[in-house]
Amino acid sequence: MGGARTALFNWLAARHADGQFILRLEDTDRERSTPESEAEILRVLRWLGLDWDEGPFRQSERGEVYSEAIATLKAAGAVYAAWETPEELDAMRAQAHADKRAPVVRGRRDHAPEDIAGFEAEGRRPVWRFAVPLPGETVIDDMIRGAVTFDHAQIEDFVVARSDGSPTYNLAAAVDDMEMGITRVIRGEDHLSNTPKQMLVIRALGGEPPEYAHVPLILGTDRKRLSKRHGAASVEELEADGFLPQPVRNALVLLGWSYDDKTTTFTADELIERFDVARVSKSPAVFDLKKLEVMSGRYLRTMDPAAFADVLVDYLEAVGYFAGKDPGAPALARSTAPLVQRKISRLSEYERLAGWLYRPVEFEPEAWAELAGDVRTSIQCIGGGLGRLEVLAEFSVDNIKDALSDQLHIQGLTARQFLEPQRIALTGQTISTGIYESLALVGRDESVARYRAALARLAESWEGGN
Repeated sequence: MGGARTALFNWLAARHADGQFILRLEDTDRERSTPESEAEILRVLRWLGLDWDEGPFRQSERGEVYSEAIATLKAAGAVYAAWETPEELDAMRAQAHADKRAPVVRGRRDHAPEDIAGFEAEGRRPVWRFAVPLPGETVIDDMIRGAVTFDHAQIEDFVVARSDGSPTYNLAAAVDDMEMGITRVIRGEDHLSNTPKQMLVIRALGGEPPEYAHVPLILGTDRKRLSKRHGAASVEELEADGFLPQPVRNALVLLGWSYDDKTTTFTADELIERFDVARVSKSPAVFDLKKLEVMSGRYLRTMDPAAFADVLVDYLEAVGYFAGKDPGAPALARSTAPLVQRKISRLSEYERLAGWLYRPVEFEPEAWAELAGDVRTSIQCIGGGLGRLEVLAEFSVDNIKDALSDQLHIQGLTARQFLEPQRIALTGQTISTGIYESLALVGRDESVARYRAALARLAESWEGGN
């Protein structure tokens, strides 16, 4: 979720400024960066509607550029070979902890030639660390946070090249920003401590750092870091749950940014026109799934009915909903789209409302308990409805509604008291598509058969004293 929100902010900032949105895959960590993960990143960006002007650039393919930069840093004396073993580094950190100092690692910069020869004889291979200037400080003029100052005493001599010569993230990101002419970087606040390191590298290479903006973390409603316990932690989970990209994008942009104190719904063009990174809050953003559901439901209700039917059928096909069902299932889903459009907030809710159409009546325990709680009244309601439905000249929604409305008044019941048993008799559920529309869709013969089956079961229950 955080990565998608950050990508969206960058995309909006670029589009607002008539700039370029550059997609760069920072894949120096080969264990975490796989072709599958890359493909999924690109797919989700496309799903969100975030197109890019250049890229994707892969750091794994730019080794020559980084080697040249490392050579330049060596020639300038900005980096040094560090020979410390992992055990020696752990000892440094432990001593710093004992002394109540920050665990800042600094290698020895002045090894004698004979020491180096000894290390090489042992088979050691050095890493290359950036020689952070001491004393000194680096100031980030952050577009969200204002001036953020880092004392160099608190910045370790960070590794820019591993012992095999490969670049680290901070070296590669800094070189890419410089080589690609990046003028603005928007990223999560978890990168804030990396920024002064990258600024030091860029300046040591003779460049000028871009502008930076560090956006706040995303928290759940309990103010803890977002995770699956909050309902969703990734855009992929939201997509799988039947949310469409437009409301997801709208919800993401409001995680830390606002246009004013009342506007909560935007088209893509409106976001591009109004977005300003300076309006992003410094405080952590709270993701509330219920708010997304409200946005999503509002969006679905305003869709063109034909377009809604298309996305509904596409979603159901994508999640394998029609597997094992009758060949006419997709057509049935399309015909039921108008019945669910105003009732759902995500496409996955279709099964809860309309799944009964694809199987024989199966009474849910709570639904049957509602009927059996007052068997006499349930029989009277369902029997009264059946009597009116059987004799209708035309089995249309309007005629069904008129007949059942008349019958509930005759029986002196409220709409819920009379119609809920009709719903359960037809669907086996307490929640479904609208009862009048559902009856018309199923048709007279099937509706009558279901009513009679419900009455027979209720009669058995009554005779058995249950």
